[in-house]
Amino acid sequence: MRNIIGYGGGKSGGGSSTPTEAPDSLHSVAYARVLDFVSEGEIEGFVNGLQSVYLEGTPLANADGTLNFQNVAVDYRSGTQDQDAIPGFPSVENETAVGVELTATTPWVRAVTNTQLSAVRVQLSVPALSRADTSSGNINGYRVEYAIDLAVDGGALQQVLASAFDGKTTSKYARTHRIELPRAKTGWAIRVRRITPNANSGTVADVTRIESIAEVIDARLRYPNSALVGLRIDARQFSNVPTRSYHLRGRIIRVPSNYDPATRTYTGLWDGTFKTAYSNNPAWIFYDLVLHQRYGLGERVSAAMIDRWSLYQIGQYCDELVPDGRGGQEPRFTCNCFLQQRNDAYAVLQDLAGVFRGMAYWAASNVVAVADMPSTASYLFHSGNVIDGRFTYVGSARRARKTVSLVSWNDPADQYRAKVEHVEDGEGIARYGIQQTEVTAFGCTSQGQAHRVGQWILLTSRLETETVTFKVALDAAVVMPGSIIEVADPARAGRANGGRVRSADGRTVVLDRTVLVAEGDILLVNLPDGTAQRRTVSRVDGQSLTVSADWSQPVQPEAVWSVERADLKTQLFRVVSVTEDDGLTFEISALEYNPSKFSAIDNGTRIEARPVSVLPPSVQPAPTDVKLATYSVVDQGIAITTMMIEWQAAASAVAYTVEWRRDNGEWVTAGRTGSQSLEVRNIYAGTYVARVRAINALDVASLPAYSAETRLNGKTSPPPVVGTLIATAIVFGIRLDWAFPTGPLDVERTELWWSKTPNRASATALGDFAFPANTHTLMGLAAGAGFYFWARLVDKSGNVGAWYPSGNGVLGMSSDQASDILSYMKGQIGKTQLAGDLLSAVDSIAPPMAGSDEDFAGDGTVYAGIVSTQSVLEEAGRAMAQQVTTMQATVAQSSAAVQVAQQAVAEQGGRLAAMYTIKTQIAANGRTYLAGIGVGVENDAGVIESQVLIAADRFAVLHPNGNSVLMPFVVQGGQVFMNSAFIADGTITSAKIGDSIQSSNFVAGQTGWRLSKSGLFENNGSGVGGRRVDTSALTQIFDGNGVLRVRMGVW
Repeated sequence: MRNIIGYGGGKSGGGSSTPTEAPDSLHSVAYARVLDFVSEGEIEGFVNGLQSVYLEGTPLANADGTLNFQNVAVDYRSGTQDQDAIPGFPSVENETAVGVELTATTPWVRAVTNTQLSAVRVQLSVPALSRADTSSGNINGYRVEYAIDLAVDGGALQQVLASAFDGKTTSKYARTHRIELPRAKTGWAIRVRRITPNANSGTVADVTRIESIAEVIDARLRYPNSALVGLRIDARQFSNVPTRSYHLRGRIIRVPSNYDPATRTYTGLWDGTFKTAYSNNPAWIFYDLVLHQRYGLGERVSAAMIDRWSLYQIGQYCDELVPDGRGGQEPRFTCNCFLQQRNDAYAVLQDLAGVFRGMAYWAASNVVAVADMPSTASYLFHSGNVIDGRFTYVGSARRARKTVSLVSWNDPADQYRAKVEHVEDGEGIARYGIQQTEVTAFGCTSQGQAHRVGQWILLTSRLETETVTFKVALDAAVVMPGSIIEVADPARAGRANGGRVRSADGRTVVLDRTVLVAEGDILLVNLPDGTAQRRTVSRVDGQSLTVSADWSQPVQPEAVWSVERADLKTQLFRVVSVTEDDGLTFEISALEYNPSKFSAIDNGTRIEARPVSVLPPSVQPAPTDVKLATYSVVDQGIAITTMMIEWQAAASAVAYTVEWRRDNGEWVTAGRTGSQSLEVRNIYAGTYVARVRAINALDVASLPAYSAETRLNGKTSPPPVVGTLIATAIVFGIRLDWAFPTGPLDVERTELWWSKTPNRASATALGDFAFPANTHTLMGLAAGAGFYFWARLVDKSGNVGAWYPSGNGVLGMSSDQASDILSYMKGQIGKTQLAGDLLSAVDSIAPPMAGSDEDFAGDGTVYAGIVSTQSVLEEAGRAMAQQVTTMQATVAQSSAAVQVAQQAVAEQGGRLAAMYTIKTQIAANGRTYLAGIGVGVENDAGVIESQVLIAADRFAVLHPNGNSVLMPFVVQGGQVFMNSAFIADGTITSAKIGDSIQSSNFVAGQTGWRLSKSGLFENNGSGVGGRRVDTSALTQIFDGNGVLRVRMGVW
């Protein structure tokens, strides 16, 4: 014990101390080292130095050289074969974020299975570390101990590290431990334990966390042929490893030796050799991708197996400068893409070929690329070199004709984020409406190029809508997919425009037929080398034509030729496929080709239609300048006013149909004429409008052309009213008769209208009946069906008279008399073959037919037999099949028989019948008694009727009910008996009520009504309306409360 001796005054008391906080003693500065593999090498590199490096979307450097992030080091390798390793990256690490809290009660365990690893790095951190002294308030440091254990190949965990966080920090402090990994066969288990218990106190900040674990492979790697960017980033500027992006010029590829990719120019003729340079021309990117041995098809495809000359033409087409839509110019096609994942080779090549509007295919052991670009036709096809001379055309579906295109592209001004370019075809929208498609422009980083992609899609779908298919022999199968061909089809052209050469001598060619041709026209001929060549005709002498220039090869006899004139050209198609049919024939499919679309896409020029037929068009132009006028003449003392309709002719029209209307009434057809005017006599005064349609030789009508509304003075009175309209009831129909008024009539027809209601507003037209017809029978109605009818007259000028009657229509009803209907039906049923078969007697079976021919079932007095006959008849215009089975038993003069007959008949005149009958018959006392059922359908004289007939003295429907049998329906002796019936709508000519008749809701003294045969009639009002009771001598009326209010009669 130490004694403390002090000196002081005599006053007690004292002062208090101020709490203090110890300074932070734990400081961490971490650096993230990131090695990004950015491309297969060798590449051109950064577009603009450090301005092309982006961290979290922000460039590392500004245009003035200032840095947006400090303490960031960048190193770069372009991906050459012998490049040096990037300093500071002696190992390969793959870091995985963990971000969990480590507690004393729950260790953190992770299994590592990559047996190639050299070590792992475990990063731990404390968000803050301190302890507050509760007595003094001072804040000091704290210590948290932890340990790391390692297990190899599933063995026991052994401690390999023990350490502690010891000190004070008010901000996040992190440290990393490298744990060396011994060799293992299956892997390791890493466990991190917190040894110091968690304080779980508000005065102690001691939370520990596992931040990440990194797998480490120790090696100094050069990564040959891989373009790399290495970054060392100060962790104080980022909470996590930042996202990185780089603006690069990509692969250095092979390009033609006479090509400058920077200026996109070609010098002189190309000798077929290459040099290496950076280029974003899609044709040479395609060439590189096909031939590269590491990431392309170079192990399977050699340079000799790809058509470099076609790619050279495509590459030049891609480099041509076109308007960019903003007042400048840009290359037609560029490709700036980044292939990040493995995919099917064919799909990747097709995507890449799609950049230059092309396709790639394999043919004759070669990779061939073609593009949709202006090309000359390579071969001519005519019915003379096509099998059977047959061209089959198929048009695209209307829904395939797109009018609006949404094209996705990558905007370099917005860090290559995806944007959408809206493109629309105004003419297509006017014709087909809005039909939208969405596409992604592969490798497109130009808004102008994206717009051209959309224009190409829309114009192609509108202009190139037809596919042609035909078959050729081996000698004509010289075209390849992508080739442009010319088709001279005389059936579509409308006149002879081709054939085969009869003979040739230098510039003079003798044709095999006479065609319409003149000097200055074009002669096309297929030459021996498989190409089509055209020359201008300088002289015509019958079938002998002389051209103005020599042919590149002598024209051979039987070569296919065609003639082009200003009004008739050959059709152009692009070959889509050539399919071998049977070894000697091939089927060619080609899509319509319109060369004028390319200038329209690039420069917005007008699209010119190619004249490929002299036949009238399928879309007929309308006439123009439709006018109305009148003139009057006196005929037999009567002034007749005539309307004259005139118009200007329409192209390709051979006739016109004319309609007119007065005062916004109904359109009246004036007729069809081949001239440019038509007259309508006897018009009435009013405001007139005429419309005229042009019709071409294919009977295709144009849209109507209308005149202006014109006030004309003509007849002032409409046709008179119909004199009478009478409706007469007939069985299942109504006969209408009408009469015309007296005096001179200018009537053309009578209009009849009908409706189920008396209101004419709901009426519809029944028919027009030419004058002087004055009767019409309406058949096929139900019995008792009622309709209302109106009639009016129309004169020869189309003027319409007033209705008769002016108000409610004339009521007409089909017959509801049961006797008339039954009589009619009896006659109709008796005419049918089914009724005749059903009512005919059963043929008797003679004893020799009762069984077999040798063993009879009886003798001539008593016998029984069963006979079944089947017969089929086929003769000119008639076929019949019949089966009849008859059973008969006979004793003396009495017999009983049952017969089942089936028959089907078909005749050329249209008569059809299908019948099935069952008949039972007895013969006794010299009389025959019959009962049977017949089912059939017959078509006689165009009237089809199905029926079921029953022949019997008594017909009954039986209903078994336990031990008893009920008979709800019986027909006996021509009378019908029903036990109980519910009838929705009934018509009764004469009814006798045996007891009473009442409403379905009758309750005595409350609701409904009832009439009994005693003469008592009770009628109750609805609700509280009261009731009335009538007898033969007394009438009584009660109010709603049952109080008698009126009494009349004798009581």
